[in-house]
Amino acid sequence: MRISLICTIAIVLSALLPSCKGGDSQGSGDTSFKGGNKVIRIAEVTVPSSIFPHKLTNAVEGLIASQIYEGLVKINPKDLSITPGLAEKWEVSADGKTITFHLRKGVKFQNCGPLAGKAAEITSKDVKFTFELLCTDRPGNVHFHTVCKDRIVGANEFYTASTQKKPSELKGFKVIDDYTFSIELLNSPNIFLEILANPVASILNKSAYDSMKENCNVGAGPFILDEKTSTKTHYALYKNVDYYGKDKSGQAMPYIDSLIIDIVPSSEAALKGFQEGKYDFITSVPSNQLRQIVEDNIKSFKGNPPKFILDQRPEMISSYYVFNIHEKPFDNVKVRQAFNYAIDRNKIIDRVLFGQAYGPAIHGLVPPTFSFYNINSLKGYDLDIEKAKTLLKEAGYPDGKGFPEIQLYVNSGNTRNNTVAAEIQKQLKNNLNVNITFESLPNGEKFTLQVRGKGNMYRDGWVADYPSPESFLSIFYGEQVTSDTSHMAYPNTIKYKNAEYDKYYKLGRDAANRDSASAYFLKAEQVLLNDAPLIPLWYESNCRLISSRMKNFYSNPLRYFDFSQVQLEDKKP
Repeated sequence: MRISLICTIAIVLSALLPSCKGGDSQGSGDTSFKGGNKVIRIAEVTVPSSIFPHKLTNAVEGLIASQIYEGLVKINPKDLSITPGLAEKWEVSADGKTITFHLRKGVKFQNCGPLAGKAAEITSKDVKFTFELLCTDRPGNVHFHTVCKDRIVGANEFYTASTQKKPSELKGFKVIDDYTFSIELLNSPNIFLEILANPVASILNKSAYDSMKENCNVGAGPFILDEKTSTKTHYALYKNVDYYGKDKSGQAMPYIDSLIIDIVPSSEAALKGFQEGKYDFITSVPSNQLRQIVEDNIKSFKGNPPKFILDQRPEMISSYYVFNIHEKPFDNVKVRQAFNYAIDRNKIIDRVLFGQAYGPAIHGLVPPTFSFYNINSLKGYDLDIEKAKTLLKEAGYPDGKGFPEIQLYVNSGNTRNNTVAAEIQKQLKNNLNVNITFESLPNGEKFTLQVRGKGNMYRDGWVADYPSPESFLSIFYGEQVTSDTSHMAYPNTIKYKNAEYDKYYKLGRDAANRDSASAYFLKAEQVLLNDAPLIPLWYESNCRLISSRMKNFYSNPLRYFDFSQVQLEDKKP
């Protein structure tokens, strides 16, 4: 195994690059946005489909939404511990199944949009509205399963009633007074607080939602979206001066005036913008340029103060391909297993990713970032060409004869998706004599084809919604899969269903403690690997470039970034 480091690697480099620009230049050509002098600029490559909490489906959407909205609890970006958010404290009942929350008093929703000039104080009624909305069947609500389904008492029944347009009560939610409420759970809380820290569980205002539905971006977070100047590829956020957050000395947060997120065509474009001083933070460095960046800048390190930080760390992210398991040839498990054995994952990491990975995914889907989850006990897939050929022959395709041409879809915006696809195309041709064609599409288009079952294989990946193996294994939980092919069973986009897998997954999800949960999840993952609806490829180890002007910024394996805490050092003359 090529995994060499279990700890975080942080390389501080002295750069030949110019220091990142602060001040009032927006970098996008926009002159109408008045964001103040302390501005942090970020470049991303995935165009968000939505930044409304209940519709979030990728890391970029989550990054933006988590600055605008606020939940009952938050994650400390330094150590991933749970800290108070809109709820200042909470108690758990003796049986562990009821959590009573106490809201901060005097905290208001943002003074913007439908609430401009009449920002309302957040009360228990807003929290009740939020959870009932999460439990309502409506287009785009993909996080009922994440937060509420099979967790909160009465959530499933409320959802069913909503499909029939029948009024109902969420039995597990009790309003005690304006600032106190309780949530009754079906089982032990286990990771429920971690789930509530995800931006998908952010608290919403009813009147703002009723006014503009999912287009209303009014939250209670540290930054407000500037609707006038923001576009699908340029998000301008400015400081919420009424944000409740304060540091230990009592100073109001956020410290910076505004936050700009630009969506650029590629990771190469993001790097170029960083090198030109246009951006202060990019979340991914092109693999084929990483070594050169390190070599060039280490040479100039001595005697120079660092101007940026190259931060490299293992992440709670897995990259993989999934099959269209409902049509030939991938409705045959032996074909799926053959493809898994025919892939040389180490070669992909060495020759295509240039070593920028935590390791080959030879043990399965869940990355090795959870010390309590023993992935080494799992039997996954490593290169075994003879076994791959035997399985393909047993499936009726000796030496690849009669095997149909396979259509693979990957998402654009990152050139490594294409280079990985080309390498896999080459390996499958050489090792199995099968032909693959691939097409690069915008993420939204690729996602639509995937959920509709158009094509044969799809590039995919998963960033943990919360720090647990459950977040990864939920992708293939089949209870929400129906016979209706038009029904989107997110996150189970390929509509995988296996009764044995579902049994172990549910036992793990409902377990009383982490150790019991892990034991069941390992059994579920082994069932998944045997059935092979996916090709696990590698576990991510991402590199980010961060301007050294950004102080108190914490990077972490969950990709949770809290810019309310970040201070921006003045540009040196």
